[in-house]
Amino acid sequence: MTAFFNWWDGVEEWLTGLSFVPQLLVTVVVVIPVAVLIAYVLNFLVDLAADILDRRRFADDDGTGL
Repeated sequence: MTAFFNWWDGVEEWLTGLSFVPQLLVTVVVVIPVAVLIAYVLNFLVDLAADILDRRRFADDDGTGL
């Protein structure tokens, strides 16, 4: 874990050493797509959990829900 934190500190130091425009480009190219990917994964997991915990599916005998 120490190696990862040392690597992350190096990346952070490199990024903060850049001027504004390169920082902006790195943010647009790397950070925003990663954040969108994380949002899609979390949305999928929440939908999956909601489907599993949805009790309306079992409210009828035919299984169609309410």
